[in-house]
Formats: sequence, structure tokens, C-alpha cells
Amino acid sequence: MSRRVTVILFLLFGAGLLLVWRPFSNDADGSNAATTRTMQPDFTAFGLETRIFESDGVLAHKIKSEKMSHYNQIGLTELKRPVYTVFSEQGEELWEVSAAQGTFYDDQTLILEHNVEILALEPDTHIEQVLTEYLIVDLKNESMSTEHPVSIHGPRLLIRGNGMTADLKAERMELKRHVKTIFQPAE
Repeated sequence: MSRRVTVILFLLFGAGLLLVWRPFSNDADGSNAATTRTMQPDFTAFGLETRIFESDGVLAHKIKSEKMSHYNQIGLTELKRPVYTVFSEQGEELWEVSAAQGTFYDDQTLILEHNVEILALEPDTHIEQVLTEYLIVDLKNESMSTEHPVSIHGPRLLIRGNGMTADLKAERMELKRHVKTIFQPAE
């Protein structure tokens, strides 16, 4: 009986050693498996420009970027230093939105992150520049929104708030929570 117990203990000890030894034996295999799970883009383009037209052929939006990496399987395109331009119904540039990085989804949603800057391209506007760190642009509904802090600059005007919605068709912008306004009257 003690011989059986000794053999069983020896087998259990051997199995335990095998289980402990196996995960540490092939570090290269573990890292190799992790790299094969990383998704590769279907294509990468540099300096590409995408134009979106209305049904009547009028240019509505333009997106250009230093680098675009498209992932067809998950329906998104990663953008490096994207610039999004909004056009009027007459084809004039109204707004230019730039950021350090962005993501464009197949459902026509553009998400911009890090140093987002919205510039008014029309002269004599009340709002010249809007700054934030994160912005969601819905190209279908022609709207923009964020929940992050926003800084709005105009001639002799500075407005700070948290969160914003904007209707690009109506050219209307609304702060969700106003924090501070500084107005300097004309001299």
C-alpha cells in the first residue's frame, strides 16, 4: 500500500512540475501569439482626401489626413492629423475642424481627439475658434457634440463651458454648461 501511495505522489509531483514549467518554457511563442492577434489594416494611405457629396452633386464635407489606416472588418478608419471641412449649400467652406488624431466609422461618424480646433472660415463671424479635446461629428445629421471642456473665442470674446452641441446646417452652437464669459467692449 505504501508503494502505491509513493507512486501516486511521484506522479502528482511530476504533473505539478510539468504544469509549472510549461508556461515559462516558450516566452517567444506567447508573444508571437499576441502579435498574430493584433489586427492589421486592410490598407494604409498617406495624404489621402475623402470628399462626401450631397445627392444633387454639391460638395458637403471633406476629410483629409496625413495618414489613414482602414480596417474593413470592423468598419473604421484611423486618422493621423485629420482636417474636416464643412461646406455651405453654395459650396463655400464654412468650418474647418482639425485634431491630432481621429477615427472615421462606416456609419458616417467622425471622432476627433487631442487638440481639437474648430475654425470659422467665413469673415466677420461672432465665433472664430472653438477648442476642446474630444469631438463627435455626425456627418449624416451634420452635427457636432462633446461632453469635454470647451473654449469659444471670438472678436473681443472668450466663453468657457463644459459640453457643447452644434448644428452645422443651422449654424447654431449651444453650451451644455456655461462656466465663464469674458467680453471686452470695443474701444
